[in-house]
Parts: sequence; structure tokens; C-alpha cells
Amino acid sequence: MNTEIELKLLKEIEELKRKFNILEGKDENQIPTYQYSKIRDADLKKLFDIERNLDNGIFDEWLNNKIAIDNSTKVFLKALIEDNKALIEIYSEEDLKVNFIVPILSKVKFKSYEKKIRGFYELRITYKTSEFILNGTIDFVVSEGLVESIIVFVSTRKADKHSVICHLGKLHRT
Repeated sequence: MNTEIELKLLKEIEELKRKFNILEGKDENQIPTYQYSKIRDADLKKLFDIERNLDNGIFDEWLNNKIAIDNSTKVFLKALIEDNKALIEIYSEEDLKVNFIVPILSKVKFKSYEKKIRGFYELRITYKTSEFILNGTIDFVVSEGLVESIIVFVSTRKADKHSVICHLGKLHRT
């Protein structure tokens, strides 16, 4: 192999290594970037001060209501289960969403012009600080904003960690 080709290949290899390091968050000049779907618990614990909320009262309004399920809904759910039960264990994530989850979501009225909320599918969200970037695509979220979703992460700095508070029902995108 001649020297010119070798030098070109070495430059290409170095550029690939640099790009790989950026993706892995290892480049000294780049802010580390993490993906929601790929971040490990250990990395989350390094970045955030995560506290388990043992107060289940936040869900009382949702879970402790008497919900009347009419017969047509029962028939729909039974038919959906029957139609999918043979394949549900082998469905890919997309198959599961399209064949089972989306039909259920379609039965729920998430949109309210009065409250200015609706569901958003495949929503791209980025949380950026001077120390790191956390981003990804969320399959489905109900949020304020009829035209554009508004997701907010309230962040405070504590020593070497961030505390993130996400208020259920009112997340805003920044």
C-alpha cells in the first residue's frame, strides 16, 4: 500500500474514532449526550439526584374513582385481546403499538380545546444543561399545547448532581 493511501485511511480512522467518542460522550470538547432509550441507571444516578416518591396519593384521583365501563367498551377490549392474544408475545415494539396500544389510545379522548391539551405521538424532547444533553423520542405523551407540545423539566443544581422535578400532567418542552 502506498504512503498516500495509508495516510488517507489513518485520517479516516481518526475521524471515525472522534465521531464515536462524541456519540459515547467521551470527547473532551463536547458535552456528553445521552439518549432516553439507552441511558443506563448508573449514568442517571451520576447526573440526577433521583428520589423515589413513596406517596401514592398523587394517583388517587386517577385510580380511586368509580369508573363505569359500558358494554361496548367491554366488547371492544375482549375482541382486541382475542384478536391479538396469539401473536402478542412475538410482536415487535411497533407491531404492539399499532395492533394493540393505538386502538386503546384511540378510544380515550385526550384532546381538550378548553384545557388546551392533546396527545402527541413520536415527540422529540431534549433536556440540555452546560454539563450534559439528554434527548430522545417519546412514543406518546399528553401535554399542554394544541399546536406544539410544551414539556418542562424543573431543574435545580445540588453539588455535582441535578434534581429534576417533573410535575405529572404539566410537563413542558424546552
